[in-house]
Amino acid sequence: MNGGAWLRCGGEKVDVLLRDLDIVDHWTRRAENGKFEVDALLGYGAGIPTYILSAELASCRLLRGNIPASLFPAKLIAAAPPRWRFCRSFSLDYARMHARRGNLVGTTVQAAKAVMEEAHAIVCERGQWVCNEKRLIETAGLTGLYALFAQVPAETPSLIQWVDLLADQLGVPRGEITPWK
Repeated sequence: MNGGAWLRCGGEKVDVLLRDLDIVDHWTRRAENGKFEVDALLGYGAGIPTYILSAELASCRLLRGNIPASLFPAKLIAAAPPRWRFCRSFSLDYARMHARRGNLVGTTVQAAKAVMEEAHAIVCERGQWVCNEKRLIETAGLTGLYALFAQVPAETPSLIQWVDLLADQLGVPRGEITPWK
């Protein structure tokens, strides 16, 4: 982002973003080749993928000028889900590590991150652009997991079982839980 503002127009909140079009073009070309980075950004659980710039081109309202919309690239459909699922499995493994130590906060944070990462994988498989994580869980169809997060146990053995239950509900194959071992 190169600038912007949070404004009110009448009763509506409006988020105005200013982008350097050379940077947008760079990341759009990378996305077309199935490549992206994930940056840490305040307010994002799993991080912000650089292909978000292409999603903005495809779905946001241009106020001035003419920019072609960006279709979801086939190479990104192929490359993004496995990468997001590797991250999901890594986060679940770290959730288990925190659970074994009785760290409720660490467990919950890593488990929530894993859900966001799986949601990113799902929407990428569909070739569906999303511009942020605000409705990502709903868009991916993972709202059934809300009930599980409402019942996070505090005791270590139950916490470990809770992570395993979450992994099962995410459809994570047991061999994929720690893919680097």
